[in-house]
Amino acid sequence: MVNTGDGLAAALARGRKGGRPSKLSSDQIELAQRLYDAGEHTVAQMAGMLKVPRTTVYGHLNKRVDIAPVTQEITVVADPPAPLPTSRTCPTCGHEPTTRAEVAHQTADLAVAWLHADPDHRGTVASRHHCRHCEPGQPSFDVACSICGDGPILAGTLAEQAKNGNLTEPVQRWLSAAGWTVTPDRLCRGHA
Repeated sequence: MVNTGDGLAAALARGRKGGRPSKLSSDQIELAQRLYDAGEHTVAQMAGMLKVPRTTVYGHLNKRVDIAPVTQEITVVADPPAPLPTSRTCPTCGHEPTTRAEVAHQTADLAVAWLHADPDHRGTVASRHHCRHCEPGQPSFDVACSICGDGPILAGTLAEQAKNGNLTEPVQRWLSAAGWTVTPDRLCRGHA
């Protein structure tokens, strides 16, 4: 008996790739990656240029970090003091950028609020900030201001619930508390 995995493997061997077609062409993905690596544009700016949501751009970026091997000797001290967090340090995973380009990316990434269902308080939303190393994967849903296109990104179950475009009551409460107007149009604090 053949199972789904066998069928997918056979289709892949024939050169067929399943799933939804990409919203971006390979040239657009390459351009987005070059702009991201250069550190001169935010993901929101790139999404505007490509006329797609930020979550689409995030999904196509190669977020790997090439770290050069350490060539100097390190002296280990018993009970070293904990490093002091800086504004560049990711509050979720603690990653601290090492190059100027990475600082620019990290600053832009940490400016985005990711909304998660609060596991400790049912019916509430928790806002977190993630760098490219710890940002949640799919599903995600971009809540965009009708004028500027900026806004938080919903993650996990909140994103799944918003796929039809309707935001749950906890998300609407969070937006209102953050100064947004949610009806009739979604407008950020700067455009409300």
